[in-house]
Amino acid sequence: MRMLVLVVAGLGLSLPAAAQSDGFMKECMVTTSEKMCSCMSARIPAEQRANAIDGLRKSNASVSVSGNLLDPSTLNQNQMQGLNAVVAAQAYCM
Repeated sequence: MRMLVLVVAGLGLSLPAAAQSDGFMKECMVTTSEKMCSCMSARIPAEQRANAIDGLRKSNASVSVSGNLLDPSTLNQNQMQGLNAVVAAQAYCM
């Protein structure tokens, strides 16, 4: 019984990370290949993952609506930090 509780608790802890990973992949693959996004996903620090997803979402929306690149002045601090993590991961994966 105790083992079952530990397994269930472990699964519960891993679901948010998996959901965030899927969110990152979804936003990343709007403009980048699956292979590159997988590499980048592995390089995004856990504490920046939600910010990276939010920043990518805002960037993707800007390009799809106006056709222009994102104006960094429209980002809040968390979105900017998230996109900085994405850029660093992208540079590593190239």
